[in-house]
Amino acid sequence: MTEREVSPSVAQRVIIKFLAKEDVEPAEILRRLREQFGEQTLSKTQVYDWHKQCSNGREAVQNESHKRRLRTSVTDENIRAVTRLIAEDRRVSVKTIASEVGISYGSAQQIITDHLEYRKVSARWVPRLLNADQKLNRLEVCQRLLERYQQEGDDFLGRIVTGDESWVHHYTPESKQASMEWRKKGEAPPVKAKTKLSAGKVMISVFGDSQGVLFVDFLHERRTINAAYYCQLLDKL
Repeated sequence: MTEREVSPSVAQRVIIKFLAKEDVEPAEILRRLREQFGEQTLSKTQVYDWHKQCSNGREAVQNESHKRRLRTSVTDENIRAVTRLIAEDRRVSVKTIASEVGISYGSAQQIITDHLEYRKVSARWVPRLLNADQKLNRLEVCQRLLERYQQEGDDFLGRIVTGDESWVHHYTPESKQASMEWRKKGEAPPVKAKTKLSAGKVMISVFGDSQGVLFVDFLHERRTINAAYYCQLLDKL
């Protein structure tokens, strides 16, 4: 078998076998595989199972050939039912789908990945969700800056000092895993803003140039950002 013919799953099993013989913990193996294979990484259950088998002396990394009973639950009716459930809730789990449709976990997984070509992706974090006018304004500003850069070169970038302020909230945001949704190949991942209502928060002002951060200021309690306060910030900057 040439290197080009080795499937990602087989390549990962070879790595698992090698690391298992060096007594590397399965959690560490899973972390390394995710860094190298990304979305094609074997599931946690598969990694742990192969680690156990290799630790117990298994040498073959190919699946053992055996006759399997064809899944009769992968029908057009069940495929339509799975499609409806995902359309209603992009975060629905495979376990829930299998329970709702009345099929096995493996059949549900096969319908989702093989027939519907869905995959679970995490939401892409953005500072905030902008409306159409805000997006247009940013586009115009970027175009003007690009024109100045084309005229003046790197010297123009070196003269730019920019600043912004934002609320730092006292809460633990939703994890990336919790935000995962079913998406088809080529479909854009979901996005969500980091800003969220919180019981506690503090205003932070950050200024920087092309070399990095120049000045950071945290707004004291019971104060508001106004012209006088901004003048103080500029003096410190």
